[in-house]
Amino acid sequence: MTKRLAEYWSRLEGSVHPDDIDAFGRHPGHGFNLDYPPPAFVGDVINAPILVLDNNGGFDASVTPSEFPDEAASDDFRSRLANPCSVEQRTAAPYYLKLNFWNWLGSGQAALVNGVAYRSVDRLAAGVENLTRDLPSAQFHRRWLTEDVLPQVKSGERFLIIHRWSRWNKAEQQFRGLPNCVFSTSPVSPNLSRAETAAASEFLSKKAAAPR
Repeated sequence: MTKRLAEYWSRLEGSVHPDDIDAFGRHPGHGFNLDYPPPAFVGDVINAPILVLDNNGGFDASVTPSEFPDEAASDDFRSRLANPCSVEQRTAAPYYLKLNFWNWLGSGQAALVNGVAYRSVDRLAAGVENLTRDLPSAQFHRRWLTEDVLPQVKSGERFLIIHRWSRWNKAEQQFRGLPNCVFSTSPVSPNLSRAETAAASEFLSKKAAAPR
């Protein structure tokens, strides 16, 4: 499995990737909170056989600050971006614990990847669409998807759930019609649909039964 996404985010030192600093300056009114390290991905993105695409991180003024009470918590979060692992309940944001595929995130069978890493405050902000196209880290995520993940999906190494895709700038279109991939029928919901979970479960069963 490729380590490229983790290596890219290992360069994060504060709450904004160094490649993105100038882009945020060019797009005022972008609608993202930049006070905390961004959830570029959640889970073992290197080894998880299932990948779930989402749009961007979320921000809750009453919850997110409590997840980062001190610099040690921010350091720990950045460490998990540089060294991905299955999600531990003690460090998981409440949002992920409530998802109907939490067991996959916790067991290392799935990882969630955001098209835009940062935490959205206003998804309808005027600068969101332009920023999505221009943001270097988002461009990198799209290249990773088409250059690294696409061959893995085609070979049957990985299963891709395209749950939400508006922040992927049409990179996801290369996956339409492929086996080992499913588009959500209900992207408005944070949870996966029955069709998504059934297809991914079947993939895991076949993978477990395959000769090694």
